[in-house]
Amino acid sequence: MNNIYKVYALLAAALLLNTSCNKQLDALPENAKVEGNTIVDQPSANIALNGAYYVFANADNTQIKWSANKVFGSMAAGYIAYGAGSYSEEVDNFALTTYTDQWGRYYSLINTANGVIAGVNNLADNKFVGSRKSQIIAEARFLRAYASFKLLSLFGQWFDINSKYGIVTVDQFNTLTNINKPRSSVKDSYAFIVSDLDYAIANGAATAVNTNIYANKWTAMALKMRVLLSRGQTDDYQQSVNLGNAIITGSPYKLENKLQDIFYTRGLQSQEVMLGVQPQANQELLINNENTSLNFGLARPPRPFQATAALKNLYAGDPRQSWVVGNAVTGNKTFFFIKYVQPAQVPTQLSEVAYAFRLTEVYLMLAEATVRSGGDANTAKSLLKTVLSKAGVTDFGAVDAAVTTDALLIQLYYEYARNLVGEDGSEWLALLRLPFNTVKTIRPTITSQIQYILPIPHSEIVNNPNFGDQNPGYQR
Repeated sequence: MNNIYKVYALLAAALLLNTSCNKQLDALPENAKVEGNTIVDQPSANIALNGAYYVFANADNTQIKWSANKVFGSMAAGYIAYGAGSYSEEVDNFALTTYTDQWGRYYSLINTANGVIAGVNNLADNKFVGSRKSQIIAEARFLRAYASFKLLSLFGQWFDINSKYGIVTVDQFNTLTNINKPRSSVKDSYAFIVSDLDYAIANGAATAVNTNIYANKWTAMALKMRVLLSRGQTDDYQQSVNLGNAIITGSPYKLENKLQDIFYTRGLQSQEVMLGVQPQANQELLINNENTSLNFGLARPPRPFQATAALKNLYAGDPRQSWVVGNAVTGNKTFFFIKYVQPAQVPTQLSEVAYAFRLTEVYLMLAEATVRSGGDANTAKSLLKTVLSKAGVTDFGAVDAAVTTDALLIQLYYEYARNLVGEDGSEWLALLRLPFNTVKTIRPTITSQIQYILPIPHSEIVNNPNFGDQNPGYQR
């Protein structure tokens, strides 16, 4: 990111009326001037789009703030803990916390993306070179889909297609007249997200327009795989198989030969990274940078997030244990989490990089979809072994011994957790896609599917009278 997001975001703030600063859906911009009046050509549209990426990165003038993406799913799954006290996520007791930041962050991204979509749609095609108009809209719709799916997976009953507890789907720039909407059903929420992704796949660039901090058709396909696996309808699995095969055989992305190199050497230069988040210039020098929030052992006041014994045990006999889980923290039953940390434990621009999509996840999702669609188990095992081999694993005994569908899905879940811990929460959803009794066995703190999602922030229910009911099991 360096200064590029920062510069573009400052300009985009003027173009999009500071929509990226909204803290929640019911927070209005200072005025309702139509953003299309200031998106007047391709350069200004590109500036506005970069502003949307700025919101996606959860950035401010000095740094990106991706820590919530890194730790929430891993904490809920039991692999990361808070070192200066305790978080309710560590025991999956979400009723004790108000998640207004998560809610507001993703609705801010949706609103900013909607501003881009509306402004670009209002321009004539001849204002753009080649297919850039449709590509900009495709990227904005990808970002809207990403935010909408985050909201659905956090705040909606995503696991029940027949549930009425979906999200507020928003396809217009928020103004005084259109801000209060009821929540949609889960089925309609999924349809809204998939529609955005289908457009992004059809119109997104086939190669990265700039670098891998921007979305394209392949990242849209990967996100659609996440969405379809969660929706879990019969045809969704075969669609995911088709998408995964298309990405692996047709995209420019390749698995890194040595997984550790992504985090310790290559970063955004790795061909495996499909969508990353680049730090701001000099971000590694900040006392509260991304690295220090995940590394308790730096020479300054102790930072909070640590690896748990469960994560250490998950790596038993796995070579990754040596570079993901560090030494024990004195006085705690936890360990340094060193996945992003260089050996000298000195923050660098590389250790500040965050990862939203890597090709490894596509391999794992393809293997899972193959199993769930009734496909060849040996094909799924081969995909899983390929991923394991890139991590330095040579003993595939547990994979070979998985002779039932449920057993193979559990082995796939373990690799989601080992490979993607501390990235974007994919291991949490992979856990919850397992049968409920299996979930309870792996994660005993979960006793009810109420714990699969968060409560709707009270402020949204109060300030949006049309919203509807609170999620079951939580106080209104």
